[in-house]
Amino acid sequence: MEALHELDIPGFTGRVLGPAHEQYAAARAVWNVMHDRAPALIAGCACPEDVAAAIVFARERGLTIAVRGGGHSLPGFSTVQGGIVIDLRGLNHVIVDPATRRIRVGGGALLGDVDRGAQAHGLVVPAGVVSHTGVGGLTLGGGVGRLMRRFGLTIDSLLSAEVVLADGRIVRASEEERPDLFWGLRGGGGNFGVVTEFEFQGHELSVLPILATFHPLEQAPDVLRLGQRTMAADDTPNELLWTSFLRRGPAQAPWMTPEFEGLPGIMSLIEWSGEIDEGRRLLADMQRELDPPAGELENVPYLEIQSITDELLAPGTLHAYVKAGFTSELTDDLVGAAIDRGSLVDSPLSVIEVLSLGGAINNVGNDATAFPHRDARWLINIAGQWADANATDQEIAWVRETFGALEPHLTGGAYSNFMEGDETHAAGVAYGSTLQRLAQIKASYDPGNVFHLNQNIEPASAS
Repeated sequence: MEALHELDIPGFTGRVLGPAHEQYAAARAVWNVMHDRAPALIAGCACPEDVAAAIVFARERGLTIAVRGGGHSLPGFSTVQGGIVIDLRGLNHVIVDPATRRIRVGGGALLGDVDRGAQAHGLVVPAGVVSHTGVGGLTLGGGVGRLMRRFGLTIDSLLSAEVVLADGRIVRASEEERPDLFWGLRGGGGNFGVVTEFEFQGHELSVLPILATFHPLEQAPDVLRLGQRTMAADDTPNELLWTSFLRRGPAQAPWMTPEFEGLPGIMSLIEWSGEIDEGRRLLADMQRELDPPAGELENVPYLEIQSITDELLAPGTLHAYVKAGFTSELTDDLVGAAIDRGSLVDSPLSVIEVLSLGGAINNVGNDATAFPHRDARWLINIAGQWADANATDQEIAWVRETFGALEPHLTGGAYSNFMEGDETHAAGVAYGSTLQRLAQIKASYDPGNVFHLNQNIEPASAS
């Protein structure tokens, strides 16, 4: 049989790499080193037409398609064993219109590309918190990040998308054009096609006052009780975001007191995305109430806070495994279970993240987009991250056992970008009340389920 890497893809203008190519090994690597897979071909696309050509080529040969943007997919959906990777990294343009604050972003761009392009004009696109994350996967899953309470999820700033469908057609989706597809793209993941360009509405922001604190584990109940009271209050401003991490004291933080480095405790980042002086006054009050043994209150440039963990979480250096869920309240039982499990954290990078939701997320109706979790008040993310391959079984067990301990106190559902590939009934967990409508849209745009390396939605049957 003719080797796939010796075949030309008709109409393809980009670069095709097979296993014999000297750049193949580097090109196939993804962020999570747990997923060491060998695609038959990597199709490095230079334009949307290349994406269309690669899809047609793959379908004709029965090749499973993986779509790679930033390569950050935790379950390894960005790569595939023996199939074809449609590599979008060449489509990484960021084009800003300062007058309209509209920002066009290539499907292979990273958050850092968007942050730098937008910040040149004093703008932001609300997105994730690690700058080498891909824009595509993050957006299509909904887009949780540090600005979501102020500006909504990433999908709430999405104006339109250019999509290559399973049959190779290149189409546009927006509220006016193919609104059903546009609805599904906003939270339905990569189930419907390959997005080669996003158009976002930018927002003005350049600096965030941030209070960083660390407390020993015995003080964690008080910290989380204050977080619950603060974020549940009727007058809590949307500009305020509370994130706490049950973890070992971070040695790399410049404000960290050496005596707590490596010890189990609770680290919090309390951030303000509004007027700076108002935010500093509010955070200073919180600092006095929390009275942390380690911490600082600083005004942090947006580009700096977005890239602060880039080296620590560098691509190709870590194994990762996560489970997550939502809750409406940090109850005493939930807090107690989380602290018990937090005391067992081994890797210095593994965390139980407690992230406040609400705010502008709730300003969008539950049926306005495919993201079905807008009523949740907290996202609990159990993230195992470790460098030593020998620790894999231990770390995965810690994540699973921690989720098992917390799940009775959660309200159901999960953020699709914080899910693994081994979830039971993954589509129902990820998409909840929107799944039936998503299945109908899937049947319209991808009836053959060509795009199934994702939290997959089965097409609705004809009946």
